[in-house]
Parts: sequence; C-alpha cells; structure tokens
Amino acid sequence: MDEKDRLLLTYLQNGLPLTPRPFAVWAAKLGTDSADLLVRIQRLKKEGTFGGIRAVLDPRAFHYQSAWVAAQFAPEEWETRTEILWQHPGVVYGCEREHEFNVWFFIAVPAGHDLELHVRCLEKIAGAQKILFLPVRRVYKGTELLTSSGKEMHPERCKDPEKDRTVEASDLMAPAGQERRIPSGTALKETLSAEDIGMIRALQAPFPITDEPYQKIAADIGITETQVIERMKSLTVQGCLKRIGSFLKSAVAAPEAGTLVVWQIPEEKLERSGPELAEFREVLYADRRPAYPEFPYSLYTMIRAETPEALELITRRMQDRIGKWPHRVMVTTRELKKTPVKYFPKDLDAWWQQSRHISETAFN
Repeated sequence: MDEKDRLLLTYLQNGLPLTPRPFAVWAAKLGTDSADLLVRIQRLKKEGTFGGIRAVLDPRAFHYQSAWVAAQFAPEEWETRTEILWQHPGVVYGCEREHEFNVWFFIAVPAGHDLELHVRCLEKIAGAQKILFLPVRRVYKGTELLTSSGKEMHPERCKDPEKDRTVEASDLMAPAGQERRIPSGTALKETLSAEDIGMIRALQAPFPITDEPYQKIAADIGITETQVIERMKSLTVQGCLKRIGSFLKSAVAAPEAGTLVVWQIPEEKLERSGPELAEFREVLYADRRPAYPEFPYSLYTMIRAETPEALELITRRMQDRIGKWPHRVMVTTRELKKTPVKYFPKDLDAWWQQSRHISETAFN
C-alpha cells in the first residue's frame, strides 16, 4: 500500500462528492487519473482493505421503526411455524435461544406503519404461544437505530463520533405501540416525498464503480443524472443520507461477536446502572427495553467475551459495580435468518394487503 492508497482510503471514508464525475475529483487530488483510481479501488476492495462503496443512510432521519421480538413456540412445531415470520419483508434477523422464549427476531418498518400491529399479526399468523414486543426505550451505548446482527447491515457504525452518548428512544424511532391500527403506508414523514423514497430504494443497490456512477443510477431508475444528484443532495440536507463512502471491515463491531446478557434491575436504579454498565470496555452495546412478568429483564447488554468463563468474570465485575441484581445469559444456539435491512421494501405493502384482515383481532 503506497501513500496514494492511504489518501484514497481517507477519501473513501469521508464520502464521494455529488458531482457527475466524482472519482475524477479524487483522482485530481491524488495526482492521477480516474482510470488508475478505479483500479486502485477494485484492488483495495479485493485485498479486503475495505468492504466496498455504498450509501450510508440514517434511518433516524426518516423515522424508521424497529424492535426485537421474543417468541414462544411449541418445541415440536416451531421450525415449521417460524417460516411464516421470515416471509415478512421487515424481519431481517432471527435466531434460536436457550430459553422458553425460544425464537427471537428483529423487525423494522417505515413510519406510517404500526410496528406493534405488524408483530401482533405475525403472532396470530404464525401461531406463537406468546410474543414479547421489545422496542428500545433508551440507549446507553451505541446510537444505531437498527441494532440487529450481521456486519453487513450497519456499515454506518464505523467511526461515529456520537457513538457513546446516551440517547432517548425518541432520538431513535417513532414511539412504538402508539396510535395503533394506523393503515400501513399512509403517514410518512411530511418532508419525505415519493421521490425521496424511490431514491432511498435505489441507493441500497450496489454502488457503481464507474467514471459516471450517478448516470448509471439514473438509467436504472429512469430519471436524469441531474435529478439523481439533486435528490441525493436533498436527502443529505434532510439528514437521510450521511455519505456515499466505504467502511473498514476491521472497524465494524458485529453484534454476533458478543453475547446478550439481560438484567433485572428496579426501575429506580436503571438510570444509574445503565450508564455504569456501558462504561465497561467489554460491553459493545447497552440499552433499555420493556420488562414483562414472564421476562422481567429491562436492561440489555451485548458483551464481548472469549469463553463462558470469561463472560462470568465480566458479569461479576459488573455486579461489583451496580449490585448483585438477577441477570441471565441469553445464549444463541442457531441463527435462523440474517439479511441486510432494506428500507422501504416494495413487497411490504403486498404483505400488509394479504395480512391486514388479521389486524382487527390482533390485540385480542
């Protein structure tokens, strides 16, 4: 790797300019031409130096909603019944865990959809014995909206200067469980037009590594290059598009590298205990979610530990700090689904049309 490669990686991290020939802009800064620059990009990607170029979107800006869901299925039939869950376009991750709530999944839907109503419909359709709806209430470490699994899902985690601040759920998503039974797809954020949504959908495709990438995007969706650039600038102003750039594979903290440990802590102690647990360097992520009589844990921590013995030592140190509150290690025995999050998937409306008849009795 030479000095030009190192400068190129910096440019890739900072983001591509929104001009007709963006790679030519970088090439001029490096004292080379765009053909050499594109060869360098392909070589660095092949060597595994970075994961590629893509649009880094901020789902908080368009009020995307998400939640973990814990489901209880009869052991003899859960494998067949959970196939129904995976057919929902917003269910991007699912796993089996060692608990009576044996199937956990992560679901995300746009603003204007009632997230809990989708979950309750899935509960009815899949025939789950019980489902716990677990939207985030407060984040103590990590600010990403969609705290799912898979390093390819959230490249925007890399070098987030706001990563470690504590945030409210209102910073992250529209309040879940409110204004139930809103018809799906009818109340998107006022500033997000149909053109904006179409642009967000297009930007989730692999980014073209060509001299004129925005022209290629324009041809794919049937508008002009000028319109593509203007819409991308508009999304940037609205905060929806953070940059067109790369992420370094080594900088991505994948949730599956950790183990979920949940804590049963009294309500009045949570606001002290959450930030204190977040201070541990082994904690990759920490947040607060609803507790239920069947699952009385409200503080969730994703902990990095090489062995079960190491994990036990870490949790003991945590208890020394916050008190010996009950906790449970939620061991993932098998991943059942893992796909990238797709914002505004077109097939979500089709799923809703097929399933909306369930919504009238979904909360009964």
